[in-house]
Amino acid sequence: MPETTFTRNTIRRLQNMRRKRKFAQNNVGSAPGTIIKSPDAEPTVVRGWPFEGGSEDAVTITDVDSIKSLQSGKIDGGLWIDVRGLADTKFIAEIGEAFGLHPLVIEDVANIAQRPKAEVHDDDYIVIVLREPCGGPPFDSEQVAIVIGPDFVLTFQERASDIFDPVRKRLIEGSRPMRELGAPYLGYALIDSVVDSYFPILEGYGELSETLEQTVIEEPDPGRITEIHLLKRELQAMRRALWSQREAIATLQRADTKLIPDALKIYLRDCSDHSFQLLDMVEVYREISQGLVDLHLSAISNRMNEIMKVLTIISMIFLPMSFLTGLYGMNFVTTSPYNLPELKWKFGYFWALGLMLTSAGGMLYYFWRKGWIGKD
Repeated sequence: MPETTFTRNTIRRLQNMRRKRKFAQNNVGSAPGTIIKSPDAEPTVVRGWPFEGGSEDAVTITDVDSIKSLQSGKIDGGLWIDVRGLADTKFIAEIGEAFGLHPLVIEDVANIAQRPKAEVHDDDYIVIVLREPCGGPPFDSEQVAIVIGPDFVLTFQERASDIFDPVRKRLIEGSRPMRELGAPYLGYALIDSVVDSYFPILEGYGELSETLEQTVIEEPDPGRITEIHLLKRELQAMRRALWSQREAIATLQRADTKLIPDALKIYLRDCSDHSFQLLDMVEVYREISQGLVDLHLSAISNRMNEIMKVLTIISMIFLPMSFLTGLYGMNFVTTSPYNLPELKWKFGYFWALGLMLTSAGGMLYYFWRKGWIGKD
């Protein structure tokens, strides 16, 4: 059967994507707040946008002086600094210091091994979430850190690819909630875009599960168990990311800070609902994948039973033929008229063949009448 979504190439990609990622290794005894560069960190690119600026207002930032210039010239709406790639740890530390971030916060945004979480400080809070930037399957997440202050938003993306373009378009267009709520609403919009990015990925896993289920039924190959195992592992990885992400959003909902006004908590509640919906979808697909294991074992067992049935039928067909062959192959003396008189018949050979064919035909007819062959 021609496979559509879940192909052998997809399996190979899943296997290749399960390679170990190179996380930064914490130096034993290093001071708290020490930033350790990841071995595969991408080059750092920093850009800035005033909250009420068009695309022409985007500024490429190469040093801290550029940030200070933007801070002094920004309008009332505030400033968004977007950092893509975490290779330049020194520059990242300088950016954090320019906005008064605690050294431990700066360490968290640069350490890509962080689990999703939310921390509330007196003047700013940080949210670290996971997302899939390149689609799926296979599931591959990058870390995104969002720091929100009274009049600024900082985003730190693990990879250089831009995942916040839809939010940036809304910023350029100047949406009403963003104008009224400023930095907190922009932070919510960024979090919401990360949460919503899981929906198309999960739809892909839904199609993948359906295709694999059909394949298991129609082609119960023993190798399918590897595909099912890979699917379960992908869903488990996504579940871990979504579960911690949901807890991070719940932390923001419970936070008692002026940076999260009541008007914003309504939006966060909607974002939390999306997180619950995503977790429900993942749980459903995990149950389906577990059911695929049982279905696979059942299909393999049924296939084995069919093979045994065919072999048994063949044996039963040849059983009377073997009996007749052995009967007429006995070496009795031929002087007695009672010892295999058929051997002296003119057409004894054809009689024996006819008897064998008749017995075989009778067996086939009996099996057919019983519904053992020829009927689905």
